Amino acid sequence: MAAPIMTAAVLLDAAIQCTFADGAGGEIPYADIPEIKDGVTITGLELPNAYEMVLTLSNDQQIDILWDFARHYCDQSYRPTVEALAASARNTLGARIRRNRESAGLTQEQLAKQARIGRVTLTRLENGEQTPRFATLNSIAQALDVPVNALLIDP
Repeated sequence: MAAPIMTAAVLLDAAIQCTFADGAGGEIPYADIPEIKDGVTITGLELPNAYEMVLTLSNDQQIDILWDFARHYCDQSYRPTVEALAASARNTLGARIRRNRESAGLTQEQLAKQARIGRVTLTRLENGEQTPRFATLNSIAQALDVPVNALLIDP
Protein backbone atom coordinates (compact mmCIF):
# COMPACT_ATOMS: atom_id res chain seq x y z
CA MET A 1 0.00 0.00 0.00
CA ALA A 2 1.57 3.28 -1.11
CA ALA A 3 -0.47 5.58 1.17
CA PRO A 4 1.77 5.35 4.23
CA ILE A 5 4.97 5.98 2.35
CA MET A 6 6.37 9.43 3.11
CA THR A 7 7.91 10.92 0.02
CA ALA A 8 8.98 14.27 1.44
CA ALA A 9 9.32 16.24 4.66
CA VAL A 10 10.35 19.87 4.73
CA LEU A 11 11.12 22.16 7.67
CA LEU A 12 9.02 25.34 7.54
CA ASP A 13 9.10 28.31 9.90
CA ALA A 14 6.63 26.82 12.39
CA ALA A 15 5.89 23.29 11.14
CA ILE A 16 7.08 20.23 9.27
CA GLN A 17 5.36 19.78 5.92
CA CYS A 18 4.86 16.09 5.08
CA THR A 19 3.88 14.57 1.75
CA PHE A 20 2.82 10.97 1.11
CA ALA A 21 3.01 8.82 -2.01
CA ASP A 22 -0.71 9.14 -2.70
CA GLY A 23 -0.45 12.95 -2.75
CA ALA A 24 -1.93 13.49 0.71
CA GLY A 25 -0.05 15.69 3.12
CA GLY A 26 -0.16 18.36 5.72
CA GLU A 27 1.78 20.05 8.48
CA ILE A 28 2.85 19.11 11.99
CA PRO A 29 3.31 22.32 14.03
CA TYR A 30 6.51 22.34 16.07
CA ALA A 31 4.45 23.43 19.08
CA ASP A 32 2.65 20.05 18.96
CA ILE A 33 5.86 18.01 19.25
CA PRO A 34 6.41 17.59 23.02
CA GLU A 35 10.20 17.24 22.80
CA ILE A 36 10.54 20.68 21.23
CA LYS A 37 10.66 22.99 24.24
CA ASP A 38 11.49 26.67 24.62
CA GLY A 39 14.95 27.41 23.30
CA VAL A 40 15.26 24.07 21.48
CA THR A 41 15.25 24.24 17.71
CA ILE A 42 15.34 21.68 14.94
CA THR A 43 18.76 21.58 13.32
CA GLY A 44 18.18 18.70 10.93
CA LEU A 45 15.59 16.47 9.30
CA GLU A 46 16.19 13.13 7.59
CA LEU A 47 13.96 10.54 5.96
CA PRO A 48 16.08 7.40 6.49
CA ASN A 49 13.28 5.36 4.96
CA ALA A 50 9.73 5.89 3.74
CA TYR A 51 8.21 5.08 7.12
CA GLU A 52 9.95 7.49 9.48
CA MET A 53 11.56 10.88 9.75
CA VAL A 54 14.28 11.78 12.22
CA LEU A 55 14.55 15.26 13.65
CA THR A 56 17.82 16.44 15.19
CA LEU A 57 17.44 19.13 17.84
CA SER A 58 19.87 21.83 18.93
CA ASN A 59 20.41 19.91 22.20
CA ASP A 60 21.65 16.93 20.08
CA GLN A 61 18.52 14.90 20.88
CA GLN A 62 17.01 12.93 17.99
CA ILE A 63 13.28 12.41 17.64
CA ASP A 64 11.75 9.69 15.47
CA ILE A 65 8.39 10.53 13.93
CA LEU A 66 6.79 7.47 12.39
CA TRP A 67 4.63 7.56 9.25
CA ASP A 68 1.42 6.65 11.08
CA PHE A 69 1.72 9.59 13.47
CA ALA A 70 2.52 11.93 10.60
CA ARG A 71 -0.28 10.58 8.42
CA HIS A 72 -2.83 10.64 11.23
CA TYR A 73 -1.79 14.15 12.19
CA CYS A 74 -1.51 15.63 8.71
CA ASP A 75 -4.40 14.03 6.90
CA GLN A 76 -7.81 14.39 8.54
CA SER A 77 -9.35 12.03 5.95
CA TYR A 78 -7.07 9.23 7.20
CA ARG A 79 -8.35 9.50 10.78
CA PRO A 80 -11.77 7.84 10.13
CA THR A 81 -10.02 4.85 8.53
CA VAL A 82 -7.77 4.35 11.55
CA GLU A 83 -10.64 4.86 13.98
CA ALA A 84 -12.79 2.32 12.11
CA LEU A 85 -9.98 -0.25 12.27
CA ALA A 86 -9.52 0.40 16.00
CA ALA A 87 -13.27 0.02 16.64
CA SER A 88 -13.33 -3.23 14.71
CA ALA A 89 -10.38 -4.57 16.72
CA ARG A 90 -12.04 -3.57 20.02
CA ASN A 91 -15.27 -5.31 18.97
CA THR A 92 -13.42 -8.46 17.95
CA LEU A 93 -11.48 -8.56 21.23
CA GLY A 94 -14.68 -7.97 23.19
CA ALA A 95 -16.43 -10.83 21.38
CA ARG A 96 -13.52 -13.17 22.18
CA ILE A 97 -13.59 -12.21 25.85
CA ARG A 98 -17.37 -12.77 25.97
CA ARG A 99 -17.12 -16.10 24.12
CA ASN A 100 -14.43 -17.37 26.51
CA ARG A 101 -16.36 -16.13 29.55
CA GLU A 102 -19.54 -17.85 28.42
CA SER A 103 -17.61 -21.05 27.59
CA ALA A 104 -16.24 -20.99 31.13
CA GLY A 105 -19.79 -20.66 32.46
CA LEU A 106 -19.06 -17.36 34.20
CA THR A 107 -21.19 -14.26 34.57
CA GLN A 108 -19.64 -10.85 34.01
CA GLU A 109 -19.72 -10.30 37.77
CA GLN A 110 -17.86 -13.56 38.45
CA LEU A 111 -15.18 -12.96 35.81
CA ALA A 112 -14.68 -9.36 36.89
CA LYS A 113 -14.19 -10.46 40.49
CA GLN A 114 -11.72 -13.21 39.53
CA ALA A 115 -9.80 -10.83 37.23
CA ARG A 116 -9.83 -8.10 39.89
CA ILE A 117 -11.45 -5.53 37.61
CA GLY A 118 -14.76 -3.72 37.77
CA ARG A 119 -17.82 -5.31 36.19
CA VAL A 120 -18.48 -2.06 34.31
CA THR A 121 -14.95 -2.24 32.86
CA LEU A 122 -15.58 -5.82 31.72
CA THR A 123 -18.90 -4.78 30.17
CA ARG A 124 -17.17 -1.96 28.27
CA LEU A 125 -14.47 -4.35 27.06
CA GLU A 126 -16.98 -6.95 25.89
CA ASN A 127 -19.00 -4.26 24.09
CA GLY A 128 -15.90 -2.91 22.30
CA GLU A 129 -16.19 0.46 24.02
CA GLN A 130 -12.78 0.34 25.67
CA THR A 131 -9.31 -1.04 24.92
CA PRO A 132 -7.72 -2.88 27.86
CA ARG A 133 -4.21 -2.33 29.11
CA PHE A 134 -2.09 -5.45 28.81
CA ALA A 135 -2.19 -6.03 32.58
CA THR A 136 -6.00 -6.04 32.46
CA LEU A 137 -6.05 -8.38 29.48
CA ASN A 138 -3.59 -10.67 31.24
CA SER A 139 -5.76 -10.71 34.40
CA ILE A 140 -8.81 -11.65 32.35
CA ALA A 141 -6.90 -14.43 30.57
CA GLN A 142 -5.65 -15.82 33.89
CA ALA A 143 -9.16 -15.72 35.37
CA LEU A 144 -10.44 -17.59 32.30
CA ASP A 145 -7.50 -20.02 32.48
CA VAL A 146 -6.57 -19.33 28.85
CA PRO A 147 -3.41 -17.87 27.32
CA VAL A 148 -3.59 -14.18 26.38
CA ASN A 149 -3.24 -15.25 22.73
CA ALA A 150 -6.64 -16.96 22.99
CA LEU A 151 -8.15 -13.50 23.50
CA LEU A 152 -6.06 -11.82 20.80
CA ILE A 153 -6.10 -14.39 18.01
CA ASP A 154 -8.85 -16.71 16.82
CA PRO A 155 -7.75 -20.35 16.79
